[in-house]
Amino acid sequence: MSKSSNPDPHVRSDVSIISLTTTKVGDHVRIVSLNCGESNSRLMGMGFIPDAVLEVISCPATGSVIVALQDQRLGLGADMAQQIQVIDAAHPLGRSHPLNQSKQAMMETTPQISTVKLRNVAIGSVVRVVGYEPTARDYKRKLLAMGLTPGTELRVTRHAPLGDPTEIEVRDFHLTLRKHEADALLVTPVTGGAS
Repeated sequence: MSKSSNPDPHVRSDVSIISLTTTKVGDHVRIVSLNCGESNSRLMGMGFIPDAVLEVISCPATGSVIVALQDQRLGLGADMAQQIQVIDAAHPLGRSHPLNQSKQAMMETTPQISTVKLRNVAIGSVVRVVGYEPTARDYKRKLLAMGLTPGTELRVTRHAPLGDPTEIEVRDFHLTLRKHEADALLVTPVTGGAS
């Protein structure tokens, strides 16, 4: 992995922050920051958040990069990959991260957030998706395809008597989740509001 100087005070001084485009095939890297402007929210929805670990699968001379993130492989164009800052995955990120407050609020997935199971949420309540159960890999892809990405708000409209299925409203769409799909979502209550 090619190294450059470390301008980030929240990463140890002996750890170099590099661009994703300077990595090599087989490298395991940890995301420090995205810096992709309007594309940040789309990247976060795919799981590209600070502290996420990526494995570099391919990095052709064009500057584009293919990475593995958990059980998915994702391709990034050269311009976007150039903006994503990473460190060697062996080094943890510091707890405080130099993101502006609005981005930090959007990406917050720290343990201080009290998460609940969707089946335990009262009918009519609005919750925000903050992640997925680590053991629910089989359901994660389906939930992502349904638009249930981290940061998405949803309203619980109905629970069946035995908890299967659960009906929700997301972005004016009505969806039905089976019990295992609903249990795969980590959600947190939203104060104050409409979806």
